[in-house]
Amino acid sequence: MMDGPVFRFTRWPNGNRRARHQPGLTAARGMTLVELLVVVAIVGTLAGLLLPAVQGVREAARQTACSLSLRELGLAFHLYADTHGGRLPRSFHSAGAHREPGWAVSIAAFLGDPEAENLDEWAGTFNSYFRCPSDPERDPTKYTCAMNVHFELSPKGDDYEGSPTTWRKMRLIPKKQRTVLLAESRPVAFGDHFMCHLWETLAAAENAVAFDRHAGRSNYLFVDGHVEPLAIEETFDPAATRNLWNPSLAE
Repeated sequence: MMDGPVFRFTRWPNGNRRARHQPGLTAARGMTLVELLVVVAIVGTLAGLLLPAVQGVREAARQTACSLSLRELGLAFHLYADTHGGRLPRSFHSAGAHREPGWAVSIAAFLGDPEAENLDEWAGTFNSYFRCPSDPERDPTKYTCAMNVHFELSPKGDDYEGSPTTWRKMRLIPKKQRTVLLAESRPVAFGDHFMCHLWETLAAAENAVAFDRHAGRSNYLFVDGHVEPLAIEETFDPAATRNLWNPSLAE
């Protein structure tokens, strides 16, 4: 026999139902306010612990997708060079003077995408192939990655360490596996290249490179086609005489 009160309903002659106490049975007890607040606090604590982990997994996935996209761009650079006498495409630094398109347009055909006929089509191509998943920008004039300008410098108009040597052709680059070709950039209109031959301080490099896009690092495409996630000072650090941007200094 269970202890405690319970109520049964009795129908009265007028049709109304009223609760009638029946001893010997116990009614179910609901949660108190204190118990409810404890449960809410526990759920909130668990969510706070899990959210950073979930965000970390998502960012790792975006970083991997970005790396794969850069590898595709690297392959397109090599295919372009193979069909243009070994020469690399130009950025906006010198493309106009030579009546050539910028490097993105130049290699787009080697990505398997049909030629864009208008700005809207180009925006779709650009954001599909050239945009990092961690970059919320969608303006096709604002690049998510930019080209190392050293490959189009000329002693006739540029002042750079290593002059008068030029690196217009792939075969002229001495250490392809240690020389940066593309890197993630800050969104600047038509900023498709890094004027890295003018950098004198680490701060100058940090001002141009999106060096912390992926948890304190960013992806770098090297001339040989491989991609590495690195801290900016692993590619450029005057204090350590490290420069993976200048082909004559890359070690």
